[in-house]
Amino acid sequence: LARAAVMPFRHGDVRHLDALLTDLRQRHGRALIATDGVFSMDGDIAPLRALGAIAQRHDAWLMSDDAHGLGVVGGGRGSNFVEQTKVPLQMGTLSKALGAYGGYLCASAAVVELIRNRARTVIYSTGLPPAMAAAAVAALEVIESEPDYAAFPLAKAKAFASIAGLPEPASPIVPVLLGEPEAALKASTLLQEEGFLVVAIRPPTVPMGTARLRLTFTAQHPNREVERLAELVRKRILALAPANTTEAQ
Repeated sequence: LARAAVMPFRHGDVRHLDALLTDLRQRHGRALIATDGVFSMDGDIAPLRALGAIAQRHDAWLMSDDAHGLGVVGGGRGSNFVEQTKVPLQMGTLSKALGAYGGYLCASAAVVELIRNRARTVIYSTGLPPAMAAAAVAALEVIESEPDYAAFPLAKAKAFASIAGLPEPASPIVPVLLGEPEAALKASTLLQEEGFLVVAIRPPTVPMGTARLRLTFTAQHPNREVERLAELVRKRILALAPANTTEAQ
């Protein structure tokens, strides 16, 4: 939409990003570094502090999409509070942890005014229903007043990973890499028969050879069910993955 040149950098590779900007920055009047705050398929958190330093060094803007971070990491405040850094442009959704509808952009008043008046996806669009805005505000009040409750999803994800023998997650998203699509589908079916709805994620959503189960934990998941799921994954699901895939988890 911005008609900007797009140059992807390797996942989490700040050196690659720095090299790209060193090579290309002087050819362009403006530059924007865009990243997820919490990555939706792997559950890892972007190195926002390092990205912020690179943005400063190259006179670029930094924008993060914290759709999967707000409400569940950093005491519920999002990934930039995990990294203890300032993100000039932060966007996200009201439809995940907040349970409402729509999206948001946090920025300076001048930038918000510019977006409101110049962004083609905003001009002539319909505003949020007042009930949805009120629901999102109420959810934010719960997150602010009950930080222990906001910590439950990550605590449950860590408990699951510990029992299942998987690496400790940084967010409530825990991937179980199985390699081939057939293995992921078989694992999903097996868990469904045991009463768990866990969707198989396959290419092209993820790269070839990285088909997986993607588990996302919430505060409402009972601990006994988290433990039962972890035992099933440890005893029956991980055996479906090739050895090299299991080692990479």
